[in-house]
Amino acid sequence: MDKLMIRNAGIKDMEDILQLQIDVFEGEQGIPSELIPLTEEKSPRWWCAIIDTSIVGAVAAWNEQDQVHWGRFATRQNYRGLHIGTKLARFSLEDLFSQQIEEIYMDARDATVKIICNMGGKIVGEPIRFYDGTVTPIVLYEKEFKRYSGSRE
Repeated sequence: MDKLMIRNAGIKDMEDILQLQIDVFEGEQGIPSELIPLTEEKSPRWWCAIIDTSIVGAVAAWNEQDQVHWGRFATRQNYRGLHIGTKLARFSLEDLFSQQIEEIYMDARDATVKIICNMGGKIVGEPIRFYDGTVTPIVLYEKEFKRYSGSRE
């Protein structure tokens, strides 16, 4: 695999990130494209995984009802199974927790549930139907993340 770079996403990355989101969420999961973008009112922050000049993964965090939410987590299909998503998740979560955030909320697909629970995340509700699948509510506390962060994949 070529060199992987994980970093904060910039304005110039957003067109490619949106296309990745549409490919994964609308194309694979049946989520309508109009539900995919995050509005500026939610103050989204994005991170991306890049190989060569191609964005192969992305994730965001945003504010909703006085909570930090994490999601819009996607990896291009032909790059799955290489732990790019896990590295991207860890990088973005470390960045968030370094800013005095103590807990992060998410509604996650099964693959993401596994990744986040392996980092200390706790399932806080039953899976609910969401288009072509389910999402499970999860919370990740900083203290648990730090406790689990010593065990890397």
